[in-house]
Amino acid sequence: MTDFVKRIVIKARFTSDDVDFVSMQRGWILQHHQKAEAGASIDIWVTSDRRTEIHQVDDRHIGTRYFTLRGPGSREVAEHIRQDCELWSISEALGELERVRARGEKLICIYAAALAAGEGDGERITQSFRDLVRDPDAGIRQSVIIATGYFPYPGLVDLVRDLRDSDPAAHVRKNAQILLDGLSVGK
Repeated sequence: MTDFVKRIVIKARFTSDDVDFVSMQRGWILQHHQKAEAGASIDIWVTSDRRTEIHQVDDRHIGTRYFTLRGPGSREVAEHIRQDCELWSISEALGELERVRARGEKLICIYAAALAAGEGDGERITQSFRDLVRDPDAGIRQSVIIATGYFPYPGLVDLVRDLRDSDPAAHVRKNAQILLDGLSVGK
C-alpha cells in the first residue's frame, strides 16, 4: 500500500481506549495489536473495504502517539480521524510551546510540532526551535535533535549542526553527530 506522508498526532488525553472506540464506530478491522517495531508499539487496522491501513504508533521514546495511513483511502480516513479524535495541529503545538514553562509540557509540544509538521511548516518550526537550542536544560536541547529526526527540514538540521559544534553538554554534541551521520546515510 502507498504511504500517506502526513502523521496525525494524538493528544495524550485521547486514550488508546478512545481510539479503539473510534475504530469500532468506523468499522476498522484490527490486524495487529501492539506489534513491536523500533521501540514503538503499533496497532494496525484496515478499513472494511481493505483499501486503507491505519497505524496507531505509540512511540514510547518520545511519549507520543500518532497515526500513519497507507492506501488509496488515506485522505478520507484522515478526515474521519480529524472529526473523531483529539489531535495536535502544528499551530497549536507551536503556540503552546511559547506558553508552557514546565519541561514535560515543553517536550510534548516539541514532539507534537515535529510530528505534525508538513512541507510548508519548515521555516516556522525552525524559528520556534531556534530558541530551544539555547535552553539551559540539556534535555530540551536534546529534544530538538530527536524532533529533527522526525522532521529533517534543512533549517532544523542546521540547528543540530550548531548543537554538535557548540553545545556545552558532551552527550548532546554526540547525539547531534549521530543524527547527522544517520541523515547523511539516507542521501
